[in-house]
Amino acid sequence: MSIDVSCIITNWNNGHYLSRAIRSCLKQSLGRDKYEIIVIDDASTDSSLDVIESFKDKIVSVKLDQNVGVAEASNIGIKQALGKFIVRVDADDYIGENTLLFLTEILNANPDLGFVYSDHLRVDQNENVLERVNITTPDLLFRHGAGILFRKSYLEAIGLYDKELKNAEDYDLLKRYLKNYDGYHLKLPLYRYRQHETNMTKSQEERLIWENKSNEKNN
Repeated sequence: MSIDVSCIITNWNNGHYLSRAIRSCLKQSLGRDKYEIIVIDDASTDSSLDVIESFKDKIVSVKLDQNVGVAEASNIGIKQALGKFIVRVDADDYIGENTLLFLTEILNANPDLGFVYSDHLRVDQNENVLERVNITTPDLLFRHGAGILFRKSYLEAIGLYDKELKNAEDYDLLKRYLKNYDGYHLKLPLYRYRQHETNMTKSQEERLIWENKSNEKNN
């Protein structure tokens, strides 16, 4: 049978959380023969490789010898993907069990749609729910590009992620994607965004800098 969706997890030194991300992708209600899980390790120096090794028979793994950044690591995963749809799951996040089933059903049933996305639950390090984030505006969608199901052929048509961007690569890709393709908002909180110290204030400030670089490039 053909593979519907490729889940791409890009990882750099997130060994503490990586197992949870992979397990959430493995425990999907979509038939296991309908999707694959590709883990791209971006030259991690922590326990990540041990975690990946523990799942070696259930995933496709790629180990990069040099750190290339999340944009290029994502591109490497997309180029290797067998699925007609692509979804990114950040290594420190995870997804609900019906995520792939619901999202793929929408794109399969609606060939006019270019992508589909859901709402998020923000959780703490112990997976306690902090809040629901309803992705009701483009600005909110641009803030976190993981958990969006894209058509692979459309990603290829716009040139994939810009590897020159070291942050806000998802923002940049969505800006370009939306110029050509329409999306659908599924009002269910399927994606779990883990909030922790390293992805809060400091990284948000850096992200704004790279968003401005993207705007300058695309305007």
